[in-house]
Amino acid sequence: MNPSLTCSCPAHSPMRPVALAEGLLAVQCDDCHGMLMDMDDWRAWKAGDASRVPQAVDDEVIEVFDATAVRHCPECQRLMQRLRMSAGPDFRVDRCVACQNLWFDQGEWRAIVSRGLAGRLDEMLSDGWQRRLQTEVVREARVAALRRRYGDVCIDELDRIRAWLDTQPHRDELLALLRAD
Repeated sequence: MNPSLTCSCPAHSPMRPVALAEGLLAVQCDDCHGMLMDMDDWRAWKAGDASRVPQAVDDEVIEVFDATAVRHCPECQRLMQRLRMSAGPDFRVDRCVACQNLWFDQGEWRAIVSRGLAGRLDEMLSDGWQRRLQTEVVREARVAALRRRYGDVCIDELDRIRAWLDTQPHRDELLALLRAD
């Protein structure tokens, strides 16, 4: 990681080296507290010693500041891609496709570590992970709309029936019977 980078935040502060974990370095802006990490450094760190990868911390509540604007990569100045880390209104990590750098807004790295996901960045940044999250977001919006239209009692009953159907060995036959006139 180039230690002479300047942040793309309005202050354009110089970035200084910082340790994200034992043996994993990044650079951080003292003004916005964002951090830039090279994915090659992360891959080498992950491959080095699996016991160094931090584990989940259940009781830790972390405040995350997630910038909504698209960010320019501090290294190459290209626009970074914003990728979801979960389906909720959680936060997004910025990735420079060209440089393979990740940008963590204030609190995002700690939130990833606290959830036990620090060793799964490649998976979380993959197209498959991002598609699953998008599908989950769409499904949650659809269920919320149906709850508004038909009420919680109706949707809760459907959830109960769905759970029961999932345990039945002849599920498809039972569904066909329900659909028959």
